[in-house]
This record gives sequence, C-alpha cells and structure tokens, in this order.
Amino acid sequence: MQGIRPVDVPTNRITDAVQRIDMRNTAYGLAARGEYGPVVQRHMQRTLPEKYPLSAAQKDMVDYLAAMAANPVAPQVAPIPADPEALARHMKAVCTFLKADAVGICRVPTYAYYKCDKQGNPIEPKYPNAIVFAMRKDWRTVRASTGRDWIGDPVSFQAYDHLALVAETVANYIRRLGWDASAQYGPSFVNRYSVLMPPLLLWAGLGEISRAGIVLSPTLGLGFKAAAVLTDMPLAPDKPIDFGLQRFCQECHICADNCPSHAIPRGDKILYNGYETWKLDTQRCASFNFTNAKGTMCNRCVKVCPWTAPATGCYGLVRRLATRSAVMRRVAIQAAPLLGLHESRPEEKWWFDLEYVGDTLQSRDANADARNAQ
Repeated sequence: MQGIRPVDVPTNRITDAVQRIDMRNTAYGLAARGEYGPVVQRHMQRTLPEKYPLSAAQKDMVDYLAAMAANPVAPQVAPIPADPEALARHMKAVCTFLKADAVGICRVPTYAYYKCDKQGNPIEPKYPNAIVFAMRKDWRTVRASTGRDWIGDPVSFQAYDHLALVAETVANYIRRLGWDASAQYGPSFVNRYSVLMPPLLLWAGLGEISRAGIVLSPTLGLGFKAAAVLTDMPLAPDKPIDFGLQRFCQECHICADNCPSHAIPRGDKILYNGYETWKLDTQRCASFNFTNAKGTMCNRCVKVCPWTAPATGCYGLVRRLATRSAVMRRVAIQAAPLLGLHESRPEEKWWFDLEYVGDTLQSRDANADARNAQ
C-alpha cells in the first residue's frame, strides 16, 4: 500500500441521500421470496455451499464459529496506552499477525448498518469504529479455474473460513482488553453481519469501487473477501485512497465483456441510492449463480480482472505506471488479454467436479461422464 494517495473522501461520490438497506432485500432475500422467478426460488431451497462437498465442509466450520457465544467484556480496561493512534497501530499488527492480507480502520457511517435483520427486527447503530481486513482468494486455484465451475464456492469459503477465525479472535481479544466488539464475517446467509462491507472497505482505505460494482483492492484486485470487527475501542481512522481506479475502469470493460450473466454494465457510473457506482445487475448475477448447472458460485469477473493477478515483476511495474499515466493505462488495458487471465489451466486443476443430488454425490466431470458412457 506504500505510495497510494490518501484522500479525504472516497473517489466515488457519496451524498447525504444514502438510505439504509433492509437485509431482507438483498439478492439472497429477494431470490428466496420468489422476486427473481420460481426457477431461481426453487434453486434457493438448497444453498450454494451445500451443492458441493468441499464448500459444504467449509460452511460447517463457519457455522460452528458463528454459533459461539461472545465472551464478556472485561470489567476494567487493560493497562495499555489509550492513545487512538497507538491502539490503531496495535490492532493492525494483530490482524496482520493473524494472517490478514490488508487491514484498515474507519468510523462506521450510519448508512453502513442494515436497517433490519432477516426477521425484520430493526438494527440500531451501536459501534463507532470498525477494524476492516481482507484475505486473498487462492490465486493458483482462481487461475486454474474457468471462473464459473465447481471450485467457485470453495475458493470464496477458503477466505471466509480464515476471516471468521480472525474476526472472532480479534473481537474476543478486544473484549478481554475491556472494550466491546462484534465480529462481522461470512456470506449473508451465515447471519453474522449487521453492516454492509463495501462502505467500510472504502472508508478504511482498502479499495475503490470498480466497474464490477464491488470494491477493488490495489493489492488484491477483486480476488478477496473481507470481514470486520465493530468496536468502541478508541481508534484513529485511516483515509480513503485514490490509485486511479475510476479512470482505469472507465476505459476498461474486461469484466463486463467476460460476465456470463451480462450483469456488469459497460456504460458510465450512475447515482444509485445516493452514491455513485457502476450498478451491478444483482438479479442477473444472483440468478446465474443460483441456477448454474455446471458449477457453483461465479468468480469470472475476479479471474479476468488484471488487478487480481499478483503484482510481481514487470507486471507490477506496468500496473503502477497505469495508475499515473493515461498512455500507460490504455496500453495496460489493451495488453491485459495477452496475459491469458481469461483462460483456464486444466493442467493445474486439483479438485473433483462433484454435486450432491439428494444425499448422494454424483460426478460432474464432463470427461469422466463421456468415458463412463463408452
């Protein structure tokens, strides 16, 4: 993150008209209610992780951690410096020590809290600060996959599992130090969120809004998942960042061109719910994920984005120059397809293509099916 310019406000415009979101009106909630049609609703009867044995096993671990009772807040604050700057440095070091790939701190804007939970109970803003951290999805697996096959869900849960452990550990630690804390992690159906992650990622300086309509990290691209710990511990906040992504995404359409559901827009940003964004068509995106007969969760935009690949060697240099020069930006965008990020690498595939049909696992390996038919 060295050399990335901090700014006072996020690079996408956020107005005072942002409204809090009812958790029942997320893509999962709308699909489950039949708002996306009966076919999608029928597929929602079985959640994505339970479609594939590895992601089902990973979800079991997240569910186990989410069911843990929070330890009580210590009756006295620990004898450590109460300086917000010192505590912020310490908590970032703790998260890094626990293997987070990127960490930032922010004030929690009121609009980041969901308006209601899944049962319709109102959620009251409680904590002023958030420690926000991200973990990379396994790049070798993303590179080997098509981006829309059977490893899609497990590669997300690989990050979710680790984030759950870090979030619960950090929240537990803070409570032992004498401040309150709440761990926020997992996909929406795990029920461990009372806040939206994108605003926290923006205000904590971990990324900018991308054309895909989600936050992109300058070091992890789109290939990460994030979690947070909300707390009343006094912490000095970070600032949002500007690494030139708005200009880059305005000219780049790689994710939109490769989106199998055509959910990513090719046009300009719009003002949606009081903030400026490239608006992802969540109905198309979610419907494709829930009904994908040849895989689980889609990571195609993650895979093809030139920011997702590790910034090593000459590639890293080109990427840095592209944030500073309009000419290099155009060169980088034109040259990105030559990197072959859109291609799968079958020789690096390590997973089996399987699907639960009832309680029985069946092969979904097209080559195996062809061999068995002979």
